[in-house]
Amino acid sequence: MSRFTDASPDPKSHIKTLMRIGYTMPSAVSDILDNSITANAKNIEIRSLPGLEEPNISIVDDGDGMSPDELIHNMRIGCKDPSDERLRGDLGRFGSGLKTASFSQARRLTVISKKVGGPLCAAIWDIDRIENENTWCLEILEEDELKSHPLLLLDSQLGQGTQVIWEKLSCINKTSHSLDNETIMSANLSDLSDYISLHFHKFMEGQNKRRFSINGRKLEPIDPFMSRSQGYQEGRSEKLRCKGGYIEINTHVLPHFNRMESKPLERLGGANGIVQNQGLYIYREGRLINAGGWLGLAKTSQLGALARVEVNVPSSLDQDWSTDVKKASLQLPPRIKKELRKFLSDPIKRSKRVYRYRGKQDVANKYWNIQENENDKTISYQISAENDPLLEIFSELTKEKKNKLIKYLGQLAENLPLNHIYQKMSESPRDIDQENTTDALLEALMNRVFEEEINE
Repeated sequence: MSRFTDASPDPKSHIKTLMRIGYTMPSAVSDILDNSITANAKNIEIRSLPGLEEPNISIVDDGDGMSPDELIHNMRIGCKDPSDERLRGDLGRFGSGLKTASFSQARRLTVISKKVGGPLCAAIWDIDRIENENTWCLEILEEDELKSHPLLLLDSQLGQGTQVIWEKLSCINKTSHSLDNETIMSANLSDLSDYISLHFHKFMEGQNKRRFSINGRKLEPIDPFMSRSQGYQEGRSEKLRCKGGYIEINTHVLPHFNRMESKPLERLGGANGIVQNQGLYIYREGRLINAGGWLGLAKTSQLGALARVEVNVPSSLDQDWSTDVKKASLQLPPRIKKELRKFLSDPIKRSKRVYRYRGKQDVANKYWNIQENENDKTISYQISAENDPLLEIFSELTKEKKNKLIKYLGQLAENLPLNHIYQKMSESPRDIDQENTTDALLEALMNRVFEEEINE
């Protein structure tokens, strides 16, 4: 006769596993922000003041808040069944995000909350205590302890809200090779600012917008489609009906680099970031999950750099899309892959047309001939012999000097720095300035002549 025994995971070992699920600081904070948005928060403040010997992070919102019983329930690992149906707009799924995200970044998690008309309540997970006692010992603060908490930011007079506090930060590595705490935190907060501005940009606009801020500085949305920029092209859109809801697909083509404004271009990572992040932008309930890449449906190319396909997915399809605990990755169902392929060709073709149009404009000048040999499949860039200034110079030269000039111009074309031009056009095309090259050449030649005269 078989028997059963309790094989619950050892708390000391289990907590170490939960700490290594694979969050980055931005993705961990985003899991907390998901909870704030689901709780109908309008204002979300991230606070990490500089100059502290032991840095900490607080995330404060004015959402619905929790009662003492709700707080204890939500502090449990896996407090929700991931297969339960979620309300539209609920960014949660597994009931573990608050804890696993926090454990990945801090060894001490404190949650303080208040519902309308209810008391302030607080609970603490301390990893050191869990490891020492080898039990899931959740600390519940008494009212007097809570009100004297040194990191309390949630106003007891405020109607409602929640504060999540991370202490004993694991991102602060105290080794002989580490940077100082303030430098590390400053870099982390800068990355976090960009991440939130991009991944939550849809929540920062519209009638129901939220206000996100870091240390009092309001975050501004980063639109990955540059939809308000001159030269932006809106493409095909369609809704696909699936079991559990609709998938909305929109296609976009960014303006050519020469028409992009400096600030939006910089916020998207410059020209190199635009090229690398072409592809699919998948949103779950308005929150960006996948920011670029074709996920095996198309190849990344320089000419396709301006193409973007936006996919909006409801949380009801999490199981079909294999959304992970971090809500940072997913897998495309076979049927969706098939449907998406129909949408990829249009924005990629439009992106190529934008490049080719600019290329034709560059060809249309009197100084260069671009020779494309269809038989040999070769392309060469040759100095044009049909422009009037060059013909005028030739008419004033002796035969010997004409031969020297022709030889020089040929060598000039042969030594065109194509690799360097390609690299800079890919990384920072707006930095290239050819308007003042004549003045620079004249100055260099005059200096050379002046030096030779002195040496003589």
